[in-house]
Amino acid sequence: MNPVVKYFLARLALFAVIATPLSFFMNLWLALALGLIGSMVIGFLMLRGHREAMIDHIDAAVKRRSEEKQRLRAELAGETDTE
Repeated sequence: MNPVVKYFLARLALFAVIATPLSFFMNLWLALALGLIGSMVIGFLMLRGHREAMIDHIDAAVKRRSEEKQRLRAELAGETDTE
């Protein structure tokens, strides 16, 4: 599964686990706000591996796109590599 999707689902699950029980004891908006803040703090500590995998995945995609862009620009300029 895509690391970006994994990280998103983990953050969403963490938010739901925090906000759902709080919503039974307090105002819904306050429970959602506390769930958001709590999931940010706990997610920063607990989801480090997911976050690093997501960053590596995005960096690889950016590098691949940059290389493809350079290759296409070289072809348009007539600088073809004949291997």
